[in-house]
Amino acid sequence: MIQSNSIDDQARTIQSVLNELGWDSDPHTLVERVKQLNNGLVQEEEFIYILNWLGKCSLIHKLDQMLIVPSAKRNFTIPDLFVVFNDNGVEKSYLIEIKTSKDDKLSWTNTYYQGLINYSRVTGIPILIAWKWRSIDIWTLFELKHFKNPFTNYKIDFSTAICQNLISKLAGDYCVVPYAEIGVHFKFRKDKIIDKKGDKISWQAIVESIYYTGKDGIEIKDIDSDLFSFFFSLPMNESSVVTDTHIISSFTLSSTEFVYAQSIPVWFAQASSGGNVNWLTKIKNQEYHITYDKLIASLNWGIEKEIIRNILYILPNSE
Repeated sequence: MIQSNSIDDQARTIQSVLNELGWDSDPHTLVERVKQLNNGLVQEEEFIYILNWLGKCSLIHKLDQMLIVPSAKRNFTIPDLFVVFNDNGVEKSYLIEIKTSKDDKLSWTNTYYQGLINYSRVTGIPILIAWKWRSIDIWTLFELKHFKNPFTNYKIDFSTAICQNLISKLAGDYCVVPYAEIGVHFKFRKDKIIDKKGDKISWQAIVESIYYTGKDGIEIKDIDSDLFSFFFSLPMNESSVVTDTHIISSFTLSSTEFVYAQSIPVWFAQASSGGNVNWLTKIKNQEYHITYDKLIASLNWGIEKEIIRNILYILPNSE
């Protein structure tokens, strides 16, 4: 009942604001537009969450989208972010327009495309595009010049965006390639029976050991616990082996996969929030399951132990 009253109070407040604004159209159209704006903010804030975690930005500033001069709307498209990257002590400033799509391509009108160029020109700051194709779930970052105009609209496909991706060079992202046989295993020793129903037995168990498997399935007894963050961001198969004295629960790589470092904090944020992440709150509170530096240190340990095959620092194809 309390929750219902709270919703009613909020609804009355919104209705009062609409009346004061003189809104006389169908409120559903306003609700749908608010949803669209919120979806846009969600994608912006996820990208900001990643940029902040990668740690090479000395400034990330969201730009106000309001244009005061009426004619400016015809000539300028305001990008989403102003960012300063720190590249080995050298500060580099960029404007960034952020997009996600359900398709493997972006298509923009000449007005939209030229508006970004105009804004970059008058500010004297180069512009980049941050784009995530949602089927792949990887953020790319590339120069506006890679759009092509074969007919009427300016277009780019995801393969081009990947080939021209600047996110390693500017932001510090890496592509991590594990060995196919990797896994993490928990060995429990049966202590005593706590419940028994027919053939089903519940045991009180003690964790006797945790170990990894690396190249060729070789067991690795010493553990870097930070590497768990990498393991559980990958698609893993779960299996168990039960003996008279022990239960071994194993998580092994389900297919030959690679993962970008950027995906690891996002995966944990989504897992801990049930998929519905408030990115803005996490940004404000600096909520990250693991720091970038700790992850890189654990991946380097994985290289030494032959769990990780490669850590790839990827440069754009145009360089």
